[in-house]
Amino acid sequence: MRSWVGWIVLMTFVWGPLQASGQNETLVLEGGTLIDGTGRTPLGNPVVVIEGGRIKAVGTKGQVTYSQNARVINTDGRTILPGLIDSHIHLRDWMPQMFLRYGVTTVADTNNHKDWILLQREAWNSGKIKGPRLFVTGMAVAGPTYSPDDTHFPVNTAEEARAFVKNAVDAGVDMIKVDHLPLEQLKAVMEEASKNGVTVVGHSYNIRKAAQVGLKFMEHAEPLVNAILEEMGPEKLSAAAGEENPENLMHLLDTGLYDPLIQLMVKQGVFINPTFVGRWRFASPRGQEWVKAAGEIIKDPALAFVPSDIRQSWTRVPRSNPGSEGLKKIEEFTRKYAEAGGKVVAGTDAGYIPGLSLNYEMQMIADAGVPPMKVIMSATKWAAEVMGKDKDLGTVEPGKLADITVIEGDPLADIAAAQNVRMVIKDGKVVDTSYDPMFRNPVPRPVELHPTLSALNPRIATQGSPNVTLQIEGRSFNPKSVVRFDNADLPTQFVSDTKLTATVASRLLQNLGAYAVYVVNSGSGGGVSDAIYFLVNFKD
Repeated sequence: MRSWVGWIVLMTFVWGPLQASGQNETLVLEGGTLIDGTGRTPLGNPVVVIEGGRIKAVGTKGQVTYSQNARVINTDGRTILPGLIDSHIHLRDWMPQMFLRYGVTTVADTNNHKDWILLQREAWNSGKIKGPRLFVTGMAVAGPTYSPDDTHFPVNTAEEARAFVKNAVDAGVDMIKVDHLPLEQLKAVMEEASKNGVTVVGHSYNIRKAAQVGLKFMEHAEPLVNAILEEMGPEKLSAAAGEENPENLMHLLDTGLYDPLIQLMVKQGVFINPTFVGRWRFASPRGQEWVKAAGEIIKDPALAFVPSDIRQSWTRVPRSNPGSEGLKKIEEFTRKYAEAGGKVVAGTDAGYIPGLSLNYEMQMIADAGVPPMKVIMSATKWAAEVMGKDKDLGTVEPGKLADITVIEGDPLADIAAAQNVRMVIKDGKVVDTSYDPMFRNPVPRPVELHPTLSALNPRIATQGSPNVTLQIEGRSFNPKSVVRFDNADLPTQFVSDTKLTATVASRLLQNLGAYAVYVVNSGSGGGVSDAIYFLVNFKD
């Protein structure tokens, strides 16, 4: 405890000046162990020299020199890692500041409202909103079975697919996201993306066929399930046709068919993103462990910026999950893929405790039997490669952007040590990882912004009743929310983002009828909910 208190005191004196310092200042990390993300043997007694937001030199004590005016941070007893990268998220308004707390300095948003996510990228990367570095795909180019909406753009022909890629690149996206495209359209996307120097990520029906037309990304287990079931014969494949989530059929797979597929995928350079945490955590004993941990995490009052229903969802176990047998089979594929030289990337997919969920993903990749060094690479070097950003990110090497996480413990002995974040450096600056409980995204995500109602109590009163206090439950309420009763604004009290109370005056209860009750949010991110009807009944 004394050692930890001493570290806090030391960092109070060292970090404060660093945060206010200029970008051209020399910062040095000295001591401990460096795991640089390349897969090389860890370096003891390292010296990492940072200037102008980039890494200038890396070596051991006595081999690397630096200016006498440099600010030196002693990292003895700690492990230096590259900044972690979550290569698969879907950003929501409240998420930005959560990532840095857990050492995540870069995220890739793969499928979102294009204009909004581009605006968020500019705000994050310029420091207007505190968060990690952000790369984006905008909306996904989807197969013709999809309906057009704010996040999917369905195409019917190869020409339409090519046009989508050109328009997306012109808009400034960093990557292209595909979602269950027929092979002809997928091939067109791959060719057009290659011409424009952007990578392609996303869903496919069948990874064997997708890899053969150039897709170098397996997202989730579904493409594996369909590829193996097809190999097992038409009877198995037809049995899967009615399954809404093919991953529920993972337990049926003949693992003896893995090796030829793995050889093809490794040859084609496919990255696999099993999304263990998003899809499989409750098939693992760790799911219950993490639910219990979440129950403690959500007690932090600094998390007030996270909608209460989201916080509560972290503590709930779903009624169904893909099953432990299915988990064993996706773990076996992941382990064999890594053994064969394939690259596994850590990407979490959803909003389950942003930042921390990447540490959990790394844990589940390790549980699958992937060696810890490769697990670290899955959230650093390979994650940068899959985004096409490995020239600047993913490793602690001279010339790279200075994104670094300093942790307590040895992640090669226990990958869970990556959760013990003691310092985060982004763009060569030590960053403040504390939460602002009052944070509100200044530009809310313009998808499903409007409030929704789920319950109203009471829902009936007698004609001529005295004032009635309504309890309203739903989502996306805010302190400016107003409850309306038959177009009359009611005195409204904001309880939380899921609860309001409002008073219906007696004068509004004089006439029989069914009256609409709804919620209006004004200003930025506003909208109007659907109505729930309140009945005024006959007098006794």
